Amino acid sequence: MSFRTFNAYLDDQRLITLQLDLSFDAENLSFTAENEHQVLPLTIEKSETLSNSRLYTLTAKQDLDLEQHYLIYDQDRNKAVLAFRHIIQQPIFDQIFDYEKDDLGATYTPHQSCFKFWAPISEHALLRLKKDDKETVLPLHRQTKGVWSITVSGDWEAARYTYLHKVNGEWIEVHDPYALSSEANSGASFVINPQKLLNSAGVQRAKTQLSPTKAIIYEMSVRDFSSQKEAGFQSPRKFKALTESPQLGNRKIGMQYLQDLGITHIQLMPVYDFGSVDEKHPEQVYNWGYDPVQYNLPDGSFASNPDDPYSRIIELQEAIAAYHTADMSVIMDVVYNHVYNADSFAFEKIVPGYFYRLDKNNKRTNGTFCGNDVASEKAMIRRYIKRSVKQWINLYGFDGFRFDLMGILDIETMNQLAEELKEDYPNIYLYGEGWKMATGLDATLLAHQYNAKQLTDYGFFSDDFRDTIKKTILESHKLSDTEWTSSMANLLTANVGLESATHFQSPRQAINYTECHDDATVFDYFKLKNPEMEHGERLANARLALHLVLLSQGVPFIHSGQEFFRHKNLLDNSYNISDDINRLDWQRLMEYEQDVNFIRDLIAFRKAHPLLSLESRNDILEACQVKWINDSLVEYSISQKDQQLTILINFSSEEQTYQNSLQQQVFVAYPMISENNALIPLATHYTIPAKQVLILK
Repeated sequence: MSFRTFNAYLDDQRLITLQLDLSFDAENLSFTAENEHQVLPLTIEKSETLSNSRLYTLTAKQDLDLEQHYLIYDQDRNKAVLAFRHIIQQPIFDQIFDYEKDDLGATYTPHQSCFKFWAPISEHALLRLKKDDKETVLPLHRQTKGVWSITVSGDWEAARYTYLHKVNGEWIEVHDPYALSSEANSGASFVINPQKLLNSAGVQRAKTQLSPTKAIIYEMSVRDFSSQKEAGFQSPRKFKALTESPQLGNRKIGMQYLQDLGITHIQLMPVYDFGSVDEKHPEQVYNWGYDPVQYNLPDGSFASNPDDPYSRIIELQEAIAAYHTADMSVIMDVVYNHVYNADSFAFEKIVPGYFYRLDKNNKRTNGTFCGNDVASEKAMIRRYIKRSVKQWINLYGFDGFRFDLMGILDIETMNQLAEELKEDYPNIYLYGEGWKMATGLDATLLAHQYNAKQLTDYGFFSDDFRDTIKKTILESHKLSDTEWTSSMANLLTANVGLESATHFQSPRQAINYTECHDDATVFDYFKLKNPEMEHGERLANARLALHLVLLSQGVPFIHSGQEFFRHKNLLDNSYNISDDINRLDWQRLMEYEQDVNFIRDLIAFRKAHPLLSLESRNDILEACQVKWINDSLVEYSISQKDQQLTILINFSSEEQTYQNSLQQQVFVAYPMISENNALIPLATHYTIPAKQVLILK
């Protein structure tokens, strides 16, 4: 007679699901749950036949102890490990295993190192520790709240380590999800001496600290910034190149260029450890990096030596410190909504089934379209996200965070994070993609833009601004299409409700942009929409789009190279296309120098005129007026005390005439800007060229 084999799963404290092959099924089966302390008889509540197996639903008369491990026996003493399954998703799991202390991972001193590993359902746990080609395997000891711990005497600086643990009957090896550094390509974790890091004594911030509406945010990729061969960077595609300023033609590019342009904040696209690029051979594959593997350490493809424990850390620290010295702040693009590979991600290998949201059929939800959604509302995931963000601030000096697909994350986690960050960093910048996406939580609980009233510390990328501005420019006149939810009046005034009810509560919540790394560049967009469009019109359209970003209330956001008409050969998604397409083409800076100089001066003009960056909803409602003079010409006026600006926007492909009833003079007319002297004599009317802006005061 063959031994009966089956699988058993703990789905609630008293609920077990058992599955066995039909060939092993029999009448009068009975089952017990046993460990060394107790034997619990199980009642068969129901059974059902699947294609090749029988599914039994079993219940116990008392709660199973989640800190114990059980075997399930049948009446013939055949057995199976009782695997933790849907119980992981139940509130009781967090109640029992929520670990509040902030000491998980490796804590180094020259005399000993302590390792703490949160693995609440593991039956055994070992530490594999290697230094100087000598390997040691040591048992960890189970503490409270599912934490395993060991303190190892000696100096273990730069030692490699992994955890081996037995979970649901299987031995698995995993790197430390709390590690500060690792071998190349997400290998073994490293023990790091914090005293050897640049910011061991604390982070030096940029001298000028600005409120959000005063910021000029410039999105850029570490790799794209310096990959163009002709640009002459010494450390192309690396953290080190972020601080270089090569000479190209008659001007400096790189970091010095950003200073000259007037940028206040750079937003770096993903710099955490991501999975799509071989860190030892990054030239072989391109990827933006929105595919997290290790959330708490920099990606080795940007480091000079990805296998060196300190290279990736210190080189990023040095780059951020250099920007702070240059009085620019640095924002980090973070992706806490999904991971690169759900099955191989460290948390899944440690506590299977815990890290992701499940639907009513216990399948992973897919609101991100990446095959998994992070369950930010879980106690230990919430703590993990908050600790991760704080570490990037305290260890590296980041001044803010852009949250990818923020609408997947829950409001409670985001508000807790903001509240805790503001205690130490009241000027922290927090914003994200506020798209409303279907995931395993009710929409009322998620951090999307339509819940902005509950997320007053966060900004949201304004897709209304992006889409309406581009389409209005393309159509050359006022839109009547009802698909656009905001009027031009609302868009130019941060969507706080100047003309009709909108969802933003303050101008800091409106991240105004017409271009970012996603989708086609603005310059490409107009050609894609109208393949017959001539080059000059394409330039004029893209030019106007950027000018409106810088002249609207809210927070202006510029994609790197947008000011010199960045293009990607008409591709609308370049996330894994070559460097030739994605690299920042610094030579276009020389070709379109007049436009670059105008943007530099327009940024300076915005900074010099607080009317363009009002800081409250009430200020905007009291000071701003927007009206269409005709179907193509907009008059946008801002008045406060004795100050007044009138911005005339011509969306038409023909010039327009404006009657100057207030006797104002022209101070901005592309390609000229003047702060103190009018550009042309006072006149009873002015002509606004096609697809251009005039500013009067």
